[in-house]
Amino acid sequence: MPGVQKVPQCDKCGSGILGTVVKARDKYRHPECFVCSDCDLNLKQKGYFFVEGQLYCEAHARARMRPPEGYEAVTVYP
Repeated sequence: MPGVQKVPQCDKCGSGILGTVVKARDKYRHPECFVCSDCDLNLKQKGYFFVEGQLYCEAHARARMRPPEGYEAVTVYP
């Protein structure tokens, strides 16, 4: 149907999003679904990290991304 907009689907809960949308990379989420995959910390104004397609807070992203022996992990912000 012409003139009908498609409603984005939330990457976390799977339901349609009406109103405010959070977009991270190519994924859409409700503001309340924009949380760390481990601890459910809301990532608004906190920064977020993608590890294997999942969103994480800094602490849990670091826990998943161990650098090779002899190297140190350093957070780089865009």
